Amino acid sequence: MQRNVLLVDDEAGIIQAIRRMLRAEPFHIHEANSGDEALAILQRYDIELLITDYKMPGMDGLTLCRKAREISPATYRLLLSGQVDYSALRSAWQQGDVHRFVAKPWDNLLLGIDIKEGLKQHDLLKNLQQVSQAVQTEQAMLLTDNNWIVRMASPLLCEALQCEESDLLGINLFAHALSSMPVTLETDVTRQVEQQQTWLGHFNLTGPRQLNLPAWMAITPLGSQYRLCSCNFVTSDQSPQRDLKDELQRYSGEHHLQRLQQAADGARTEPQLMVVALPEEVSHKDLSSICYERLQAATDDLYEIYSPQPHTFLILLPASVSAEQIERLSQNIQQDFNESVSFQGQPILLQPQISIEQKPAGIAHWDDWLRRRLGLPATSGKEQPRTTTTTPVADQHHASSQFRALPVFNQQGTLTALQAPEASTYNESGWVAWFRAIGNIWQQHFDHELHIIMPAAEQPPASVRAFVKALAEARQRLPLQCHIILGEDCILSQNEADLNWRDELRTQQCQLFIANFGRSFLNSRQILSLPIQGVSLAPEFLIHMRNSKSLPQSRRLLQRIHDHELIIYAPGMDNTEALASAHQSNVDWLSGSVLSRELSADQLQWFSPSAELG
Repeated sequence: MQRNVLLVDDEAGIIQAIRRMLRAEPFHIHEANSGDEALAILQRYDIELLITDYKMPGMDGLTLCRKAREISPATYRLLLSGQVDYSALRSAWQQGDVHRFVAKPWDNLLLGIDIKEGLKQHDLLKNLQQVSQAVQTEQAMLLTDNNWIVRMASPLLCEALQCEESDLLGINLFAHALSSMPVTLETDVTRQVEQQQTWLGHFNLTGPRQLNLPAWMAITPLGSQYRLCSCNFVTSDQSPQRDLKDELQRYSGEHHLQRLQQAADGARTEPQLMVVALPEEVSHKDLSSICYERLQAATDDLYEIYSPQPHTFLILLPASVSAEQIERLSQNIQQDFNESVSFQGQPILLQPQISIEQKPAGIAHWDDWLRRRLGLPATSGKEQPRTTTTTPVADQHHASSQFRALPVFNQQGTLTALQAPEASTYNESGWVAWFRAIGNIWQQHFDHELHIIMPAAEQPPASVRAFVKALAEARQRLPLQCHIILGEDCILSQNEADLNWRDELRTQQCQLFIANFGRSFLNSRQILSLPIQGVSLAPEFLIHMRNSKSLPQSRRLLQRIHDHELIIYAPGMDNTEALASAHQSNVDWLSGSVLSRELSADQLQWFSPSAELG
């Protein structure tokens, strides 16, 4: 399929140079020597990719991109410039006028990657336009990116949530500001969507006004970068059907505790728990689900029900419930269970044991007793156990198994470094424990120095600072080298906060890597002039390297980086072709699913020299 590409530059030689570079591609190339001429072409043709110079007589490239966005929103806009005004370019990118910036003189390899990626993104933008037009009046919908951040909301949805679209943009779908769903659900939905499947389930939307709007939500992937969320609201006089097994899983632990606490908080005196104990043979989730449904029917769905074990159910009884009502409820449950339960083709007669529990006088807080009854740790003041700064010997194996890291290998397949989990995984004390567990295993099984990689780009600065503070404590006990991967905006920024942050990292002896080489605004010449010690490759860079035509050029580009003694790190190796490209280009460090999944600390010994000898 022939693609329409528009080249705009007042220097004819630049246009011819790009033409030569693209001569083997199935592109129909349009040319313009000024912004006005380019706008006229954009009005006549369906231009999929625009490549324009920045500095031109009359209309400059930024203005052209902004006007091109109005005429043809789906056109991917790439800006070339030999004069870098980084703040202006960053602002244009943040506002959406420019999708990509490439510095002159460009690397043909990187520009080729940008052009091919731009055409893919054009297709996505075109699809989004069509979807946007289709849902404006027909369906309540949200569009999120692959991090669940809302990028678009349909008028019907905004009307239901009593807000403007701008109130929803930038909010995470699973945040309390938009929905009241458990944290665990995000993991389940993400897993299905990443497998290119559609998730369908019950979803409670709240919005900025903290409404309670139950709905059926269908979430499906839209390309690799977006998720389309379509919902049908459940009216107030219609109870939604429930997948009972999902209910048992969803209303558990912290989430259900919140539900029980909300009900308890409305009472003047402390509530009670009705305990319905069934025979231990009710251990199968399906059988437990049938019993759960029967209890809902017996209670007319008036009370919160929680199942800490498949055969045990706790019913929250507000203090306002009288003794007569409790007795009647108990009789209803007994009567409903007088009828046998059909399970796996066999009738089963279950006789529940019913009792009433109240908070013991020795426990000061209702919440603490409730947490204990649900099998959760206490949180309030005197009831919460004190933490210690050392790990008992008996718990060392448990500590080693609960902390995880991603193995990073060198070209010879030796475990060389560990990539830490996301910075927000732990607070400072949690990171201290992580370093101790990882460090203990490393010292026992490895002779060489431990290298830790923290991918800090696009992570909350406060979380990364907690990691760095724990790093300072860890250095007092074991030798290690830490490598922090920062985004180019942080590396290049000259504002005082970013300058101080980089100085702080260097004071902590952290080596700085720049993230997403091959995707960043900078070319290799600019990269080599930065005060950094390494680069982290963008995944698409290695994907492009699989093309035999670009491999020699890729190797020369990476060799220049090697010659300047920078470390080249290739994360996200998820297929053997990318792994082969990385090996052919002498990438220093590699990680990803094709090499190893994330492991617990005690599993790292699998890669120790002694394990290899054994």
